[in-house]
Amino acid sequence: MTFFKAAVSDIRNSLLARNPCVCVTTAFVLGIILYRIVPYSTSIQIWTITLVVSAFVCIALSNVCKKLHIHVLLCYFSIAGYVCSALHQQQYALIPESDIVVGRIISNNEEKSKTYKVLLETIDRTPCKSVVYIKKDSNSQSLCYGDVISLKNTFRLIENNDSSSFDYKLFLANQYIYSQAYVTSTQWERVGHQNSISAFCMQFRKTALNTLKNIGLTEKNHRLIAALTFGDKSLLDDDTKKEFQTAGAMHILAVSGLHVGIINGLLLFAFAFIRNRKLLWLKLLCCISGIWAYACITGMSPSVQRASIMCTMVSIALLLKRHCSTYNTLAAAAFFSLFLSPNDLFSIGFQLSYAAVLSIVYFGTLIQNLFHPETPIGTYVWGIIAVSVAVQIGTMPLTLYYFGIIPTYSLLTNIIVIPLSFIILTLTILVLATSWIPLISSTLVAILNFFTTYLQDAIADINSFPHPQINVQISFGQSLWFYTIVGILVVGIEMWQKRKERLELTMI
Repeated sequence: MTFFKAAVSDIRNSLLARNPCVCVTTAFVLGIILYRIVPYSTSIQIWTITLVVSAFVCIALSNVCKKLHIHVLLCYFSIAGYVCSALHQQQYALIPESDIVVGRIISNNEEKSKTYKVLLETIDRTPCKSVVYIKKDSNSQSLCYGDVISLKNTFRLIENNDSSSFDYKLFLANQYIYSQAYVTSTQWERVGHQNSISAFCMQFRKTALNTLKNIGLTEKNHRLIAALTFGDKSLLDDDTKKEFQTAGAMHILAVSGLHVGIINGLLLFAFAFIRNRKLLWLKLLCCISGIWAYACITGMSPSVQRASIMCTMVSIALLLKRHCSTYNTLAAAAFFSLFLSPNDLFSIGFQLSYAAVLSIVYFGTLIQNLFHPETPIGTYVWGIIAVSVAVQIGTMPLTLYYFGIIPTYSLLTNIIVIPLSFIILTLTILVLATSWIPLISSTLVAILNFFTTYLQDAIADINSFPHPQINVQISFGQSLWFYTIVGILVVGIEMWQKRKERLELTMI
């Protein structure tokens, strides 16, 4: 028991004390969870007063008893997390009240069999986010992000489909979407357009995809690149999604840290000519701007937010010549994301993204240090294996809980798809950059078609292997037990390392 307490104390002193953002974010998350368990509604003014008064109380308690200042700080941010959740939850109405609703489209058109699906946010009164299905015609086909439309109020609360086990209502509620509507051609009209950074980015994405298609990209490859490069999975058919999921390659279709890392590497290479130390700020500013532009173009998913914030903080630390803790940076990224949208905590993408990175940071290094290949190819393969195993340790409980499958050949898949993803993403950028030079762009498109087709063929081949996936469904409680075991494993590793260090010191 003494060793256990010593290990916990070491973790607290070495990890939490040096990474204050970890403490703050943990408390903030507890506040969000508490609101989900025990929600309470009151006016915005009351919540604001509560937050201000609790801040003064915490400061007073901290001054009275210096030993309690950490506990008081954690208590305050727990309250802040609770209040932040309440404010966001109360910001949006359930259903628009007026007969005629005016709203702004905040998504791209998603084509269905008989309709176009868009996400609408009302702008004429209390904000309300709704899913709207508009009957297909030439007018609805031309709708784009930022268009303002007026429509007849045919909204109703979202309900789950009894034939499906997926909780669609909760999924949309986590995005503050509570209602949906179906409108015919005569029940709506376009009344304007609101320019914004998001609207500009979505239009840029649409233009870029049209450019790729017009230059000569095949239809199947065009749909895959739309997802892999720009995060638009609406064009993918269900069979393709199923193949990538079974092969364990779904993560490359969800734009994430891998993609942001590639973009950051390409930007650093592009601005490598800036070698003057005094102009380092300009180089980092260009890279940060490029990363956030890409994040906006891809739709600002939780994983992209996390990677973009981390890259930004690392760049700033480099500029200021300060050490940047990975745990601190990751916690800060989570805090900013949750401050802007507390319900992201309950989204699958957010949970998988942060679980994967935490596991890579801790277990990835440990596994990689177990073996040191002598050849570059061996080093690359072992690195992919180490990262893949680390990701499985961190995300397996969530994967089994949400999806109920284990991709049997995920290690083999990652060895193949990760370098192909880098090649495809790089080629896509080069094609867009040289689209005005027909000879060069047509050559690059031919190469891009080859690698994209090869990627899809490789995924199809892996799916043809015997037993490509194992079906194992677990409950929420069982997933918590899995993470408890992982936590015990971490404490055990820390105990072993500390004991090893003490033995080495005594031998000296």
